Amino acid sequence: MKTHKTFCLQTVRILFGILCLTFITGISYGDFLTQDQYINKVKENNPQLKEIEYTKSSITKKLQEVYRAYSVYLNADASYSDDHNRSILNPASVFFQDVDMTAFDLDVSLNKEFNTGTVLTLGYGTQETTSNYPFMDSKYTYGKTAPYIKLEQSLLKNFKGGLTEASIAKAKASAESLLYLQIYKEQQLLLNAKKTYWKLSYARTVNIFRQNSLARTKKTLDWNQRRYDKDLTEKTDLLQSKAAYKIRELNLKVAQAEEIAASRNFNELINISSDKVDYEIDSIEKLGEKFKFIKGLERNDGKRADTLSVIASADSYVYAQKAAVKNIGSDLKVVGKYALTGVDSNISNSFSQLKADKYSSFMIGLNYSMPLDFAVQKSVIEGYDYDIMSSKKQIEQAELSESNGWLQLLQDWEDAKDEYLISKDIFEIQQERNKEEQKLLRTGRSTTYQVLESEQDLDDAILSVYQTSMNAIFIYLESEMLYNTKKIILE
Repeated sequence: MKTHKTFCLQTVRILFGILCLTFITGISYGDFLTQDQYINKVKENNPQLKEIEYTKSSITKKLQEVYRAYSVYLNADASYSDDHNRSILNPASVFFQDVDMTAFDLDVSLNKEFNTGTVLTLGYGTQETTSNYPFMDSKYTYGKTAPYIKLEQSLLKNFKGGLTEASIAKAKASAESLLYLQIYKEQQLLLNAKKTYWKLSYARTVNIFRQNSLARTKKTLDWNQRRYDKDLTEKTDLLQSKAAYKIRELNLKVAQAEEIAASRNFNELINISSDKVDYEIDSIEKLGEKFKFIKGLERNDGKRADTLSVIASADSYVYAQKAAVKNIGSDLKVVGKYALTGVDSNISNSFSQLKADKYSSFMIGLNYSMPLDFAVQKSVIEGYDYDIMSSKKQIEQAELSESNGWLQLLQDWEDAKDEYLISKDIFEIQQERNKEEQKLLRTGRSTTYQVLESEQDLDDAILSVYQTSMNAIFIYLESEMLYNTKKIILE
């Protein structure tokens, strides 16, 4: 196999020679637009790319909802009660009498959970109570003020933030999976945009080439017409020239239609409805120049985004199981509360009665809960086990598909280079053959059919050089854009 250096130099030389041969017709376009400038226009104007960007922003912004578990919450409770009941006035005599009691309670607190599983509450409570004793015809009113601090620590379910952290990790992994899918869609769209740029360049080149081919065939037809009019050639030669001219006329019509279609696709990606592109773009020769900078297909420790999506989805199942085990399991909490209390017949004066050394209270307690639906718990955990096993198989399949896809690209790349070199050799042979046929025709040692056949073969060889060079660069673009996705780290 020829060396890469020889391949690059021959690529540039042969494409330059072909362009000199074919770019005779002058077509004027507007401003020059490089591939990178076109891609920037696609990013700015393409509705599908905008949709992807909005979706990515939606995913990342909605993820912040899970962190609200660690936000500071303001709680306020207010209640009014009217109680008509019986009360023991003198416990020694067990003397019951009717009592009417009304109360207004207000409690305001700030609440925050920490990643240790600790919940801290700072609160302030007030109560105004009125007691009416009908049998004594008396009424008593008093107010109570009680600022307090409360700590709650989970020792099982949310110890060290177990349940909360698992829920957050699950949400992050799910978000990453969705983001990778959007990135993959974006990569495919941008890859298609780059291909569309070069497809238009190819279509324009073929259109110009077909025009020149038609012009050359027209000269041959006119030459045979003059020779036939002078009875210097057979009618079959003239008919052969006419048929060749019509074939090339048809080829030109097809090339023009393909350029219109390529132009429409080019415009559609930048959100323009038109089948005419006013920009001048890089010629197909630029593809040959690209070979000079390509040493081979490379991967920089990246992966395909769809594979990363499967891996992130599998992580979300692992965290989902952890959260479920914590959520449906037992819990033991330690609760502690310390409060100061001020009481006065006038609630507005009760605050001044707050004295830590006299009127305070302290409480500590345990709270234990255990669900008794053991069969349901086992079933739920087994369900998550199956999710995890399924996701591992999905990863295995995704990585196998990616590995085989990369190996196929490497093979396609080597094949494309070989095909290009072969097509170049064919072009050189057909070019030399056509020159010889032209010489033989002038000396009467060849026929119009042979000359036209050599020209058709030369046309096919030139187009083959264009097509194989474009195929090679498409393979390179796919490897560059789809197989080097970096990992996302969501904060």
